[in-house]
Amino acid sequence: MAIFDTSIGIDLKLNHLILTLLRKSFWKIRLVGYGVYSLLSEGQKEERGAQVIGLINSFISKHQLSKERVSISIPREKVIARFIKLPIATKENLRKVLEYEIPKYTPFERGEIYFDYHILKEEKEWLHLFAVFVKKAEVDYCLSLMKKIGIQPVSIQIPSIAALNLFFFNGGVKKGEISVLLDVGDSSFDTNLIQGGNLTESFHLALPTEEKESKMMNTLKRLGLKEDSLSKSIFFVYGLGVDEKLLTSLKETNQVKGVFPAPLTRIETGKGVSELHKIYASIGVPLKGFTKTQMDLNLLPIEMRKKVRQIGKPLSIILISLGLILSLTWGAGVFVRYRNELDTVTAEMRKRRPEVDAVEKLQKEKDELGKEISEIDRIKLGEVGKIEILEELTQLLPDTVWLWNFKYTGKEIEISGFADSASDLIPLLDKSPLFEKVEFLAPVTKERGLRVGGDKEKERFKIKVRLESRRIGS
Repeated sequence: MAIFDTSIGIDLKLNHLILTLLRKSFWKIRLVGYGVYSLLSEGQKEERGAQVIGLINSFISKHQLSKERVSISIPREKVIARFIKLPIATKENLRKVLEYEIPKYTPFERGEIYFDYHILKEEKEWLHLFAVFVKKAEVDYCLSLMKKIGIQPVSIQIPSIAALNLFFFNGGVKKGEISVLLDVGDSSFDTNLIQGGNLTESFHLALPTEEKESKMMNTLKRLGLKEDSLSKSIFFVYGLGVDEKLLTSLKETNQVKGVFPAPLTRIETGKGVSELHKIYASIGVPLKGFTKTQMDLNLLPIEMRKKVRQIGKPLSIILISLGLILSLTWGAGVFVRYRNELDTVTAEMRKRRPEVDAVEKLQKEKDELGKEISEIDRIKLGEVGKIEILEELTQLLPDTVWLWNFKYTGKEIEISGFADSASDLIPLLDKSPLFEKVEFLAPVTKERGLRVGGDKEKERFKIKVRLESRRIGS
């Protein structure tokens, strides 16, 4: 390993690009450079892509960096995160099981998704996982931009997990405390809830422009943090949307134990550097290039993690170290013998390389054909985008509505759940340009239950909505 190693973090957000540079020397890690840049809208795809490439190239040239150790983070809005419980027997073939269950956890099919997971806890009969799913198109677009720069990233992450890994690395978890990591953006916020040293909640929600702190508190209460637990919680607040007004408001709520900046005790920073809490998650992105992180999640396609060149450097380090030990103990003759064996292995690797390249070329051609077929099928079916439907439902339905089932057939959807007044939902959905022929599929019933708001009575409903005919095939 070189005396000074560097790791680059590329944090692609919806409206910003944040670049960070960490340098490791001996046992220290230092933040030696960073930049925060506003980006063009996603609607200007080509111009935005050119802007991203230019900014990254300028950053690399300014710091005279290699492109070997680069980690990327994609927006939290682009992924679906799930806490999953599976029988312990699935552990042996866990990735295949999750791949088969993708339609159960996401509104997409198996061929449309990249995913990765982290085992949170193992019990006698159960596995508890945290899994992240993302559409292949989102990852492939990022990889295509990186390829134009000559970068093959070592990992693709999401900001909330990068921040969580940095938090654990800096010893932020204290025994007996409840820690809430709050990443505040311009129009949304991410929350990681850590209890007993374990991640128990992780969610991303839209944020109103006014009364941000009350929205966050109400969300935590609704999603599992009880009132007495809230008073014992320590909030660690960071993100581009954090300002003094927000911090002051949170501190004055008197509902939590304390509000602090996220810790950076083990990362050295230059003199005069301030407001690093705004890029806390971005600093965590390149950390994976130096150390094994607490949450080992990587959305990089499996085949790209197994490149021979990625293991070449560690293999060289091991073999060179072995050669030095042998030369000191058994003499130059033994060292020469092992060196010859190394040359044989290297020659064999070179011999096999054309075969590996041929397989990779075939795989690439297969992926490209698969994309073309998927695009043709999509046009042929003429479906309204699932994300568009979910966004429309999120905007139309009141915060008091809880959906527990969503079924989509391509021409109509069925939703089931609980609401204060189910009859009010019909006119709300009728107003949407996406929907028509909104009707109940079953009689409305009244129920009480802790899962839908404590002791408050709710109405159980099942509604069928047909997609507006003009949108089908558009």
